[in-house]
Amino acid sequence: MPALEATELRQHVARRREHTVVVTALAVSSVVVALMALGFWAFFVRTLSDPGSPGLVGMRIDGDTVTVKSAQCPQDRVRRVEVRDSGAERLVWRGDQPLTEEGRRGLLPLWDGKAYRASSPAGQPSELPATLDVTVDHGPEYGVSEVFDIAEVRGAVLPPGSYWTREGVRTAEQLDGIVDCGNSSSP
Repeated sequence: MPALEATELRQHVARRREHTVVVTALAVSSVVVALMALGFWAFFVRTLSDPGSPGLVGMRIDGDTVTVKSAQCPQDRVRRVEVRDSGAERLVWRGDQPLTEEGRRGLLPLWDGKAYRASSPAGQPSELPATLDVTVDHGPEYGVSEVFDIAEVRGAVLPPGSYWTREGVRTAEQLDGIVDCGNSSSP
């Protein structure tokens, strides 16, 4: 019987070692998987919230003239601006390919068909909707969008060259200055 006990003891020690190896491997694997998941999450959050894509858009209303200023990096160019009635979620106006350099750099007169290669519909509505959702497309890399409460924009005291934004009144230079363009250079 003593020899049998020694064999059982060896088997017990071997099983404990196997158990320890399995538990350690599972713990290490869990930590590695958790770190990988955290890394992928951080990567996608950073990718989706690209600091190079500006998120601030300004608007000013002077009588019947509505102008939007989109913050952007010097090398970026506006391709399209769309205006939707936020309440009804319907397209109110769209302008494609601004014709002026100012327009391509984000200074966008709305309902001015002469300032764009193509626009539709041609005229401004007789009364603006209560809220407008303005989307500016800068190409395949990014676009920006902002919802404007028309009463707030009309009620804002705006010095010349300034725009109402969700973060307060900003000039065009201030809007472009908040953009993190990295090591980009002008065209």
